[in-house]
Order: sequence, then C-alpha cells, then structure tokens
Amino acid sequence: MKRFFKSVGLTTMFVFVFAVCMFAVGAVFSIFMPNIPADVNFMLIYFCSMITIYGATLLIERVAFKRVLPVYNSRHGFNPISLLLGVVLIISISIVLLPLEGVLSPDSRAFGDGPFTLITVVLLAPIFEEMIFRARLYNILSRNTSPLMSASLSAVAFGAVHMEPIVVAEALVVGVVFSYYYLSKRSIFAPVILHIFNNAIAYSLIVLSYRGESLRAIVGSGEMQLVVYVVAAAIVLCGAVVILRFFVKEKRRMRGVECQDMETLAEHHDPDQLAE
Repeated sequence: MKRFFKSVGLTTMFVFVFAVCMFAVGAVFSIFMPNIPADVNFMLIYFCSMITIYGATLLIERVAFKRVLPVYNSRHGFNPISLLLGVVLIISISIVLLPLEGVLSPDSRAFGDGPFTLITVVLLAPIFEEMIFRARLYNILSRNTSPLMSASLSAVAFGAVHMEPIVVAEALVVGVVFSYYYLSKRSIFAPVILHIFNNAIAYSLIVLSYRGESLRAIVGSGEMQLVVYVVAAAIVLCGAVVILRFFVKEKRRMRGVECQDMETLAEHHDPDQLAE
C-alpha cells in the first residue's frame, strides 16, 4: 500500500509539473513573441513545453530512484497486423464512448487548420506524449506498482492533462491501450504509431464538425447506428479481455524476475540491496 500511495503521489506531482511547464512556456511566448502566426505559435509552445516536461520527468525519475530505465525500442512495434488491430480497437472505443457526448461537454478545442497545427497534433504530440507518458512515466510508476496499476495511473495522468471532459474520458481508455502495446511489443514505436492514427482521426473529426459532420453522423442513424455500436462494443470487450490477460501475465512475470533478483543478491550476500 505504501508503494501505491508513492505512485499516486508521483503521478500527482507529474501532472502538476506538466501544467506548470505548459503555463510557463505559454506565458513566455505570449510576452516575448506576441505577433507570430497562431499555428506557428501553437507548434513552438507545444515543442518547447514537451522538451521541458520530458527533462523534468527524467529529473523526477533520477531523484526518486537514482537510475533512469531504458526505453523499449524493439522492432516488433512495427508489426502491421498488430497495429491494424490497434487502430480498429481505437476507432471502436471512440464509437462506444459516443453516448458520453450527451453527458460530458463536447470537444470544444479550436484547432486551426494550418500546416503547423497539423504537424503538431498528428506528429509531434504522439511522439512527445508517448515518450513522456509511456516511456518515462510508466517506467517511474512500474517501480512501485503492478503493470496494470502503472498503466492505469499513467492513463489517468494522460487524460488529466487533456482538460476537455470528453477527451479526458477517451484518453483514459486509450492510454491503457497504448501502455499495453508499449509492454506487449517491448517497443515505443507501437504506441507512437497508434497515437498518430488516433490523433489524425480525431483532428479530422474536429475539422469535419465545423462543417456539419461528426462521428455520430458518419456512423449513421437508426438500425445502422445500432449495428455499428454493437460491433464496436464487441470489439472493445474482446480487446479488454486480451489486455487484462496480458497484464495479469506481466504481473506474474515481474514477480518471477523479482524473485530471481532476490536469489541472486542472497547468493552474493549483499545485505544493503536486500534491505531495499
């Protein structure tokens, strides 16, 4: 329980640091560079903020644990079949969450349609956010809690920083999916690619919504909407079962690794490390 509360504290600290960095960088740009085009301003603020946040996250990890864990970068992250299934799952999640639009505030973010905004949302955001939330924050949390709890807490942080209620809800779910791909493929490339597809779809829908279209309109109405929703719900349910089973196996694997490490330390008679 002590380790769990430490992880919650680290997650809270991370969200606070994230918000402070975003606000501070935005304030600096508004004061010293007030006249640059909006989409260029958006990209520069985002880029500088993410660099600052990534550095701060590295510092938190080093201070808290004295060592920075390496980022998984296996080529298995490029598996096309696995990525295709991930895209289908993400689209299905968006469809299943459609009823929440009637309860939560719809996405009101006013993104411009300039090229720099497109680059930021579809390319920079997936790269930086996966490096921060999966590669770094998950690695920090995994020192104290189970793989599923670490994935869940990193997803909570991922959702919290998106602010918009409907986006927060989707980010919470999709964040766990990204963590699953990061761990199951032992590769940061898999969640980055899926995140690119997710943001490309989301950005397209935001642009379309200003032109009288939406995901609900694309899905259809009446019986067609019901069929699509049922199929999407079935896909999400199957995906949830697969993901949960993986995290249970990953927890057992991690326990096995810890037992082997303890046995190795005992053989070498290192009482200081055993005490830790």
